[in-house]
Amino acid sequence: MKTKKVILFIVEGVTDKTSLGGIIDKLVSSNLVRFYITGGDITSDRFSNSSNAIAKVNDHVKAFLARELGIKKSDIIRIVHLIDMDGAYIESNQIQVEEVEEFAYSESAIIANGVERVLERNSRKQQVINRLSLCPKISGIPYSMYYFSCNLEHVLHNEINLADELKMEYAERFSDSYYKTETTFIDFIRDEQFAVKGDYKETWEFIKLNGNSLKRYSNFHLFFEKKID
Repeated sequence: MKTKKVILFIVEGVTDKTSLGGIIDKLVSSNLVRFYITGGDITSDRFSNSSNAIAKVNDHVKAFLARELGIKKSDIIRIVHLIDMDGAYIESNQIQVEEVEEFAYSESAIIANGVERVLERNSRKQQVINRLSLCPKISGIPYSMYYFSCNLEHVLHNEINLADELKMEYAERFSDSYYKTETTFIDFIRDEQFAVKGDYKETWEFIKLNGNSLKRYSNFHLFFEKKID
């Protein structure tokens, strides 16, 4: 009997796994799907930059292998990294200053209590995304990164500023809505309202232009168009 290989999904939070884990598991049943939750945004972490971005992803792969007994590095056939764009590529005139504690988003602006905070975060996030979006392999394993813009909830629920306390409820409801009809998720993620046209490189070029990183777009549909051995 052929041993199943592993597709490793690296995600920021537990709601990413809750929303998508069960669906993807059924859709790629010829392989094992595993999620590793980083517990934070690699792309905007204040210690991340273009020089260490690949090493940081590799550190998470190592942490996953240390935790998952019975899975070896050679078992992983693909690393899939899912990220939020968070308006990383906007112009400074799209930053709206208001008395808010955390960043808030609209499809045309980031609302924050200072312009510099946003510019500094976005500069860091751009560096890391630019590096990783061009990276074909990490530690010899095929790597690809897909985005949800402005964030996961924006794409899945059309809610750009969903309150943290509602995220799990929405994630569970989303996952449940595809129970035993997982193949219809592919129709959803290919919806022309937000599925960016073009190949992998073209979808990354698109999201970096014209304030698109604030708008409701995703290139995750490309994951399902690639043959998985």
